[in-house]
Amino acid sequence: MSAPGRNTSPAPTPRPETPESLAEPRFHSIQRAEYVEAYRPGGYHPVHIGDLFRNRRYKVISKLGYGKYATVWLARDIESSEFVALKINMAKDSIESQELALLNHLNNPEASKLGREHVTLLKGSFYHQGPNGNHLCLVFELLGDNLYAVLEDYSYETTGSDTLTKFPKPVAKRILKDILLGLNFLHQNGIVHGDLQPGNFLSSIQNLDSLGPDDLDVKEEDVTVEVKRLDGKSDRWAPKYLAMPRLLVETNQWPVFPIKISDLGAGFFVSRPPAAKMLVTPIALRSPELVLNSHPLDTYLDIWSFGCLMFELLVGEKLFAVMPGGNVDDDNDSNLLQMHDILGPLPEDIHVKWPRSGKYFRPDTREQYNSIIQGPESLLDPPPNMEAMIRNAVAQGDGLDEEEAGVILSLLRKILNYDPRKRPSALEILENAFWDEAEPA
Repeated sequence: MSAPGRNTSPAPTPRPETPESLAEPRFHSIQRAEYVEAYRPGGYHPVHIGDLFRNRRYKVISKLGYGKYATVWLARDIESSEFVALKINMAKDSIESQELALLNHLNNPEASKLGREHVTLLKGSFYHQGPNGNHLCLVFELLGDNLYAVLEDYSYETTGSDTLTKFPKPVAKRILKDILLGLNFLHQNGIVHGDLQPGNFLSSIQNLDSLGPDDLDVKEEDVTVEVKRLDGKSDRWAPKYLAMPRLLVETNQWPVFPIKISDLGAGFFVSRPPAAKMLVTPIALRSPELVLNSHPLDTYLDIWSFGCLMFELLVGEKLFAVMPGGNVDDDNDSNLLQMHDILGPLPEDIHVKWPRSGKYFRPDTREQYNSIIQGPESLLDPPPNMEAMIRNAVAQGDGLDEEEAGVILSLLRKILNYDPRKRPSALEILENAFWDEAEPA
């Protein structure tokens, strides 16, 4: 028997609301899933397979993916019997959602329509109250895997290796044409995507209407990893397990057209551009004005990213190989130095706006200091420029001939202009005859 007045109930789990309470990790780390420590007030909503949302209308079947600010789930709309993608935002990113404003704007009947079928549009939205706050939930049509996943499958099917190759040229051209059409739709409606990358290009799914509930159902134990607190206690803000993303490879092993641009989480209205530091554009796809915050952000930063991706899909290697190093200044310098080496000398206005230009270039002549290159004499040779990289692709017999390589180079020279005001629009790029035979193999 307990002593009179003694409290025998277990001590409550501290509520992780303040920076002090989050100073130490709560959980064992889990790979290939969202950051488990972000399950806290203001963070992710804890989701389990089979959960129901919006008055039991949407039933969660499996996880499709996750990002820094949201998780995305395959769900069944019980009311319509359709499969949908359900994106659940962090609570702190649900108060004023720019993404919802952009998506509602695109659904306006008066919106320009050309390219509409190449952008993932909103089917519905609602809010869901959970232990971590009130979460904005966005409902989209169900699409297939992103281009990275599709290319990985294609690589394995054709070479038996997970090493990424490139799509056959006609398929790559069709993918790029679809992306251009989607970009045109966004830009004509005054929206910049801001995070144009293969992870945000989704393939369609064939015969989706013929799929039954059993085709996409999964067993909970096959796709989940238990969430465990370091102190052994239960946690009221995190799920019991994290579901692993489940790719839809069984329904989508090849790019199924149309390809659609997804995720406007980093998007913005041209009329209300954010500060450059707010964007999440992958470092190797950033335009010079984005690196230096030297011009008002506009649709032409998407055009630059598209040029980098056009090179990658047609040539089979990345145009710029900039890896984040943790130091913003070093990353920016590396980005600009590679532009200088691969695209040609940087114009004077970029040098003027680049605070550390003098570290690498003589102020009077803008010649590059050789002393910054360390190593054997052979390493002093400059890296190959864009022309040399394209010529090398032609020499390797990778599907590009001399004439087409010349067209690609001419297009890329216009697209990757250092002056954003001189880059062509998506519609102007589409007018080039290069895209006329952009059909899947």
